Amino acid sequence: MKAPAVPFFSLHEQTQAIKSACLKAVSNLLDNQQFIGGASITALEHEIAQYLKVKRVISCNSGTDALWLAVHALNIEPNDIVLTTPFSFIASASELIPHGAHPVFIDVDATSYNIDPALVRRWLETNTQQKNGRTIHSATGFAVVGIIPVHIFGQCADMDSLLAIAKEFNLWTIEDTAQAIGSTLNGHYAGTMGDIGTLSFYPTKNLGAFGDAGCVVTNDPVVADKLVRLRNHGRKNNYEYESYGLNSRLDGIQAEILRIKLKEVDGYNERRRAIAARYNAAFQNIPYIQTPKTVHGVHTYHQYSVVIKPEICGMTRDAVAQNLEAFGVGTRVFYPQPLHAIDYLRTNAALQTITPVADYLCHNILALPVWPEMNDEQVETVIAALSAMPVVKQQFNSINV
Repeated sequence: MKAPAVPFFSLHEQTQAIKSACLKAVSNLLDNQQFIGGASITALEHEIAQYLKVKRVISCNSGTDALWLAVHALNIEPNDIVLTTPFSFIASASELIPHGAHPVFIDVDATSYNIDPALVRRWLETNTQQKNGRTIHSATGFAVVGIIPVHIFGQCADMDSLLAIAKEFNLWTIEDTAQAIGSTLNGHYAGTMGDIGTLSFYPTKNLGAFGDAGCVVTNDPVVADKLVRLRNHGRKNNYEYESYGLNSRLDGIQAEILRIKLKEVDGYNERRRAIAARYNAAFQNIPYIQTPKTVHGVHTYHQYSVVIKPEICGMTRDAVAQNLEAFGVGTRVFYPQPLHAIDYLRTNAALQTITPVADYLCHNILALPVWPEMNDEQVETVIAALSAMPVVKQQFNSINV
């Protein structure tokens, strides 16, 4: 099968640009044999802490592990309720399940695609009451303990509003920052505004390793020390075990790769923003395309996702994707179903919600190529292909996001 003229994503150019530095770093690691722990891990954690302007960084095996570690470190208990978004990768909710906790999915804002603070407040005011300083769900008697916002696609959630709600209702906040390293809001980096931030360094992320990798960040020294123990079998020292924990240690090779790429991440993000700006200018007057907006802070465009409006153009999102493929342009769908549609995340009938905006997005959103090494010709190919869609005017029944 012929490769697309513009693949949805490619690491080839980026990897080639840093290949010699990576080979040298790995060769040094082979010589010193500090494959787990050691100077590479210490250096990476320090450098990420400096970059994010946060007190502590605790590296781990993946972004998913980072979320498990975060909720565990905040003492989540069985039947606790956490409010989160239905429009995300599954890990932002799935790591509640091993703890016996319940995700409640609050719909997203139609412009930022992030959890809507107004709906968070409405749900809390409608469904909970205060007892002894705790927020209790009226129908089940379960405690509501936290909020997990996701900075989706590199766009910061409205953390000012969410943190105000969290303070009022005595909730913790964990920022899922898997897609948003380098994004900022009011001078603060994504992941550093709540109680804990979690990051993923999966290879396709804005800062990606050459395998699975992640970290947890916090300004709380007590939480940080607990996280250090949790990622390493719950032990304080070699054979001094204090609690249950995971084997979730980042390896030295990934740490060295990330140290090299961390120096480049601002440049990677700037190029993503430049590509997004070119797309926005080209698509702004096409009525059936809703382009992403920078609503809060500085966007890093982990994904550039447009909403295809079938009620205007008469074509489904999938039909548009097929047409783009015929032009040689790769696309992806993030995400094809809202999280509340996944059976094992529907933990209690009394906690089910309706999320019309997220549902609409899952049917109509389409991600276009936006990787840093795309050249201008490739960007123009994407623009020309989407602008040339054979639009069929037809009225569809659908909400207008």
